[in-house]
Amino acid sequence: MPFSKPGVVIDLGSYCCKAGFACDNHPVSIFRTVVGRPKNRVGFYGKVPYDVFIGDEAESHDDYELYSPVVHGKIVHWENMERVWHHVFYKELKVAPEERAVILASASKTSIEDKIKCCEIFFETLNAPALSVQALGVLALYGSGFTTGISVDLGYDSTDIDPVYEGGLLRYAHMDTNFSGRDFSEHLTNKLESKGFDLGPAPYKVIQDIKQQAMFLTPCSEMEYNQVFNQVKYVLPDGKEIDISEEAHCTPEILFSPKELVGVDTNILPLHEAVITAARKCDSELHTELLGGVVISGGLSSIPGLSQRLVNEIEGYFNKAANVVDSPESYCVAWLGAAIFAGMSDVKKVWVLKKQFEEYGERIVRNKFL
Repeated sequence: MPFSKPGVVIDLGSYCCKAGFACDNHPVSIFRTVVGRPKNRVGFYGKVPYDVFIGDEAESHDDYELYSPVVHGKIVHWENMERVWHHVFYKELKVAPEERAVILASASKTSIEDKIKCCEIFFETLNAPALSVQALGVLALYGSGFTTGISVDLGYDSTDIDPVYEGGLLRYAHMDTNFSGRDFSEHLTNKLESKGFDLGPAPYKVIQDIKQQAMFLTPCSEMEYNQVFNQVKYVLPDGKEIDISEEAHCTPEILFSPKELVGVDTNILPLHEAVITAARKCDSELHTELLGGVVISGGLSSIPGLSQRLVNEIEGYFNKAANVVDSPESYCVAWLGAAIFAGMSDVKKVWVLKKQFEEYGERIVRNKFL
């Protein structure tokens, strides 16, 4: 890396921000991507002093409204975004931004205009010496040891499928299933509450626990859960034990059979069909290479049976071997890929230096990141 100190790596997700240094193999800090502002002072911003909190600290204040600066992978509020980046440097990593080059992991659909705006903030406000904005899909593959393959990011508010060839994102082949981790949680919550189950004062914690402990996918859609698996029990916060066998099977199955479980009018695209369509958008000569590195990441990727089910569905369509790669730390595989990317020998080509931005403006950003 062409800088004297290890660069800062930031993976800015819609739900969590992961930050650390390019010399490490794990993020130093992971916190909620939210900004908290007092509810009772709306309309008085700039007139009355008030405290702004970031991440977990913002969630701890009941009298604060939480705002997400990133929605569906797109930055929707730049002032809040700037506060989050400032928080990363001064509170989480405790380093001066003017001393560190930054590699920023962004959604594959990030526009060039948004990348230019990122440069403006990092160079003109934070005074960083250099910035590189790279696609999450490419970085997820790097984090799993591939430069060619298909990234399947099962994120908080979007599921993005991106083919990558020799480190280059094939943007024209991008696919979205219209079903995310948040949709998953909402569907599970509605199913349990419709049965009269009391999820307690913090239902989202119960749902998160159930997602981590009880979910599973069968090898193929034809298999009935009661023919293959034992009954699944769960103990609610009030001590009541409930049967969640149906939810443990059917909720993850929405990923592959949405029309059967949600309704024929749903706009949810089956996960395997989205991956297959993304591959088919690419040249047929690339299919073997692309299917040799299907990397799944994000919160839902930890569901037992997901990788094998995806293998079966893909191989059944293409009649080719598919290699679906998951990781016990799939939540930070893109961050790890960014750290690896920052240390590559030819990485200097994809950094925009502050001096270059001052001299050439947005032209240099378009040349490097378009």
